Order: sequence, then structure tokens, then C-alpha cells
Amino acid sequence: MVIRGYLGSLPVGDDLPARVMAVINLSPESFYKGSVADEDPVERALFLERHADVIDVGAMSTAPYLETWVPPEKELERLKKALPEIVKSVKIPVSVDTYRPQVAEYALKVGASIINDVTGGKLYPEMCRIVADYGASVVLMAREREPRPGVDPITRVLDALRDSITHFEKCGVDSGRIVVDPGVGFPTLPPGDQPYVVKGEYRHGDPQWPWWKWDLYILSRLPSLRVLGKPILVGVSRKSFLRKIAGVATPDEVLPASLAAEALAVYKGAHVIRTHNPAETRQVVRLAETLRSVELGKEV
Repeated sequence: MVIRGYLGSLPVGDDLPARVMAVINLSPESFYKGSVADEDPVERALFLERHADVIDVGAMSTAPYLETWVPPEKELERLKKALPEIVKSVKIPVSVDTYRPQVAEYALKVGASIINDVTGGKLYPEMCRIVADYGASVVLMAREREPRPGVDPITRVLDALRDSITHFEKCGVDSGRIVVDPGVGFPTLPPGDQPYVVKGEYRHGDPQWPWWKWDLYILSRLPSLRVLGKPILVGVSRKSFLRKIAGVATPDEVLPASLAAEALAVYKGAHVIRTHNPAETRQVVRLAETLRSVELGKEV
């Protein structure tokens, strides 16, 4: 099975270069302060465009272990100050990282072409109608409403993604515009759109799987997601499981491990890497995909 799809106007999938999605955060509460561009986001976007294939703009941090929730009015206010000019200024597709339909509709109306929904459309099921109406692409993250202890993590991820894919396709979203994300670093869904912080060792509700071990296992089993027939996006950039393994305290200290995990993800079959450091990521992505091509006996 050959996997192909689109992120906006950008083709993604097998036999194509692994794509780099660069993060711009308009949210000062974001876990990695180096990604926050609250002073001159357009200038940041133009800089990132030199190394990226897609730009992903976020106006509310969704880091599940921090108090980062803001009301939708604040998220929309932040986007309105920057997104229209970003879209006008760059020549690559622009994604907006939001799970709120009203924010997504505004973003698509002013020219974004991708919605990156970290709830897989499950917190607001009506998100699918917005995506379908605008003919947009969507990134669906694997999120469960309830934990299922004793079930293999990959099975849980696949089932969560199948639920989201089915919902969006039935809603009229083009199946070729759906990209899946295994949700590294994200626990089960919050009960609603409200402040929600997850801490503790077993964030997936299974005492056999500490949160950091879960993330490693998902990364190691990434080829299992191919059964879904959708391009795979992975976001591991500077995440907490890497900091735990590397024995460092802050996101600023974990770039080497972050790059190693991104290279592994591409080697394991990721088609898109979402990252805070696209210049460095571009290099490791090229190395990983070239090595994979050699192993598969393809021309480089």
C-alpha cells in the first residue's frame, strides 16, 4: 500500500521527502519559550519558511502537564493579531493548532489551509464540518475518551485514530486530506474545554505503562500506523519524555535527544515532523530518510 495525502497544497506520503512542520506559538504560556513569537510573528514565520515545508501557528498551548488553558476569546484575539499577515507573507501552507471550531473557522477564512486538532475532533465533534466546508486538511491526534488498561498501547492508538478518521470522513472531509498523529506526550482527553492538568506516572491509566515508557513504545512501533492508510505526522520536539531520559530539566537542554527522536521517527516511517527547530531538524530528517532509502534498496 502506497500512502499519499495532502497538507494544504503540499503532497505528503511515501516516496516523497519527509516534510518539516515548523512551530510558531503566539501563546506566552507555551512550554518552550524559544518557540514564542509574540513580538514579531511575521518576521519569525519568514525565517522559519527557509527551513520548513509547513508552518503551524498556535495561540493556546496544549501542553497537558502545565496550566496553559485560555478561553476561546483569548485564543482568537491572539490569532487575529498575527495570522492574516503570516498567511499573506509566506509561500508555504499554514496550519493552525486548535481544537475549537470557531477558531478553526476564522483561521481557514483568512487563508490557513490545515487544522491541527490535538483532540482528534473528539472534544468538539462539529470540527469536522468546518474542515469539510473549507476543503481543508486536518491532522488528527490519537486521543481516547477513557483509558483502557491492559490493552496494548498501539492498539489503543490505532482504535482512537480509527474513530476520528471515520467521524471526519463521514462528515465529508476528503480522505486524502487527513493526516494522523500518534499523540506522543498526550494523555486521555480532558472532560471538557476547561483547565486540565495531568501529572503522575501513569497518565494513560495503565499501571504497566509509565507515561515516558508509553511514548517510547509508540515511537518504536510507528510502522504499525501504516495500516490506517494515512500519512503520519510525529511531534516529539523537546518533549518531556526526552528530558526524563536525557536527565535534563528544561526544554532548552534537550535539543540533541529531540533531534535523535525525530531522526528515529522518520526512519520508522513518519512522513511529517512537527518541530520547534526546523533548521536542525531538516538535516536529521534528510539523513534518516536517506538511510532508510538505502536499506530499502531505493535509489538515493
